Amino acid sequence: METTAIANGDPEQATAETETEILEVPRKRQFLLPNWQWLGLLLIFLSGGVGFLATSVLLSFNGSNNCSALFLPLASATTRLYCAQIEAEKQTLASYLKAIRMVSGFSENHPLRADIDRNIEVWVSQIIALAEVEFQAGKLDEAIAMVRDIPEKAGFQAEIEAQITAWEDIWQEGEAILASLQRQLEAGDLSQAMRTVVQLSYLDNRYWATVKYDEAMAQIQLARKETEQLEGAYAALRRGGLENWLQAIAQASNISQDSYAYPQAQRLISDAREKIIDYTDNIIDERRWDDLLALCDRLPDQLNLDNVVVDWRILAQAGLKANQGTVKDLETALVQIQSIQPASAVYDQAQGLISRWQREIEDVAILEQAEELAQGGNIADYERAIAQLNRVPSGNPRYDEARQKIRQWRRQIEIAEDSPTLAYAKDLAATNRLQEAIAEARTIQSGRALYNEAQENIRQWRNTIERTEDQPIFDRAVALGQQKRFDEAIAVANQIAPNRVLYDEMQARVRSWRQEQTAINNLNRAYQVANGNSVSAWVEAINLTQEIPSSASQLRAEGKQAADQWSYRILSVAQSQANISIPQAIATARQIPRNTAAYDAAQTQINTWQRLTTPSPSPQTIDVPTNL
Repeated sequence: METTAIANGDPEQATAETETEILEVPRKRQFLLPNWQWLGLLLIFLSGGVGFLATSVLLSFNGSNNCSALFLPLASATTRLYCAQIEAEKQTLASYLKAIRMVSGFSENHPLRADIDRNIEVWVSQIIALAEVEFQAGKLDEAIAMVRDIPEKAGFQAEIEAQITAWEDIWQEGEAILASLQRQLEAGDLSQAMRTVVQLSYLDNRYWATVKYDEAMAQIQLARKETEQLEGAYAALRRGGLENWLQAIAQASNISQDSYAYPQAQRLISDAREKIIDYTDNIIDERRWDDLLALCDRLPDQLNLDNVVVDWRILAQAGLKANQGTVKDLETALVQIQSIQPASAVYDQAQGLISRWQREIEDVAILEQAEELAQGGNIADYERAIAQLNRVPSGNPRYDEARQKIRQWRRQIEIAEDSPTLAYAKDLAATNRLQEAIAEARTIQSGRALYNEAQENIRQWRNTIERTEDQPIFDRAVALGQQKRFDEAIAVANQIAPNRVLYDEMQARVRSWRQEQTAINNLNRAYQVANGNSVSAWVEAINLTQEIPSSASQLRAEGKQAADQWSYRILSVAQSQANISIPQAIATARQIPRNTAAYDAAQTQINTWQRLTTPSPSPQTIDVPTNL
């Protein structure tokens, strides 16, 4: 019976049954002892048996086997706590929760309440630790679910909610950092993104500080690479011009939609699109229809300009037709351009062209009528044609063309009116009546068609008159100059006044005579100085010859020959002095000027004399030992 109770996992029941059996054991032998002795003996056996049996039951209790079959409603607090501890040793969420349930339901004043609460606190902390592992691994929902499985009866609900709040705060902070990072990447602010991503490493969560940090860094590196790809596109955009804009669009279009640089690429494309639209508006305003038609064939699909390109093409084709200039061509252009609808982006420009071409049709009719009137080619015909063109208002498209025609025909009228006058002046000049010819040509007023031609003839005729008047003076001065009578020649030459036709030529001769006069004076002065027959005189004479202008080539050659002779005389004096004083000879030779015949020989001689005057080094003294 004892074994059965123990096997059923109830140590207290086993103890009670054991005590009952001891009391019911029959006496097999009677001892002749007094009653009080029997009573003492009975108490000894009873207490010893109970202790023995209780110890045996406790020692024979197998917790791991019996806890699996434990029936909680009938189990004692000690047994339930023991089995709960055994269960908690599995260190799993389920085992901790089961352990808590096994010891739940005891009153607050139960003797084991303190032990139970202490164990529950340990198990709750272990559950939170397991949940923390999940949280650190990035499984927030799993971590929260784990701690929410802790029964409310455990009494740790406030701590659990505080832990959940702490986790959620960290998680929300990480998500906020990532959201900020995403905005910065989309804005292309990579430097700020780098500063933001560092904040992830400071979070108290391994998943955010490592995994999400590495992912964010990879995103930044990718964004940087893609941004570098856009730099070429931005550079092309900044250079400006259609070719560069199209290049920028092509490069930006290579950025995929899932790229952080995609918004930047789209903004670049949008900027290029606006520039191309502005450029196209200028083309239309300038009516460069060939350029507009060529542009329509080059625009990429990324610009989303399909509808407006259709209207641009209509404008270009109509404009090219209108440029052919006839009334029929203009009417055809009007029909083409009227197909542009009011909703079109170029509708206002189209309406402006319609108004222009309608007025141009009227102008063309006037121009054609004027051309017919001018066909006669006489002054009256041109006058009527001009009157017709004056009907074209100043703001009309063909106004400039009309004014050009008017200028052309007025020129024809002026030529017809002034040609007889100029022809008569030329006839007078042909008969050597130059003054009369000049007077006649001057009647053609400034601004007239033949005015410049008349002035050119007047200039030629005046030159002829001046040359005729001044030629004797010119010839007389030249003759005096050839005779070397320079002062007289210059005086005669100065009789020709400035601005006369021969003045510049005469002054050139005067400059030549002055240079030759200077050369003669210098050469004569050199001869006079050289007659002093001294080194200083010869040096001065040589210097004077070197001042002769190169334009006086003959005199300069004569002076060069004389200077060479004088340089040799100086060298000869120096050589003679060397017999007495080499330093004096060197000083004399050094006075020979450069560019003279004796200069090189003098330098050689100076070097020779300097070597002679330089003392040679003394021979080296050798000490000979006295003991040899």
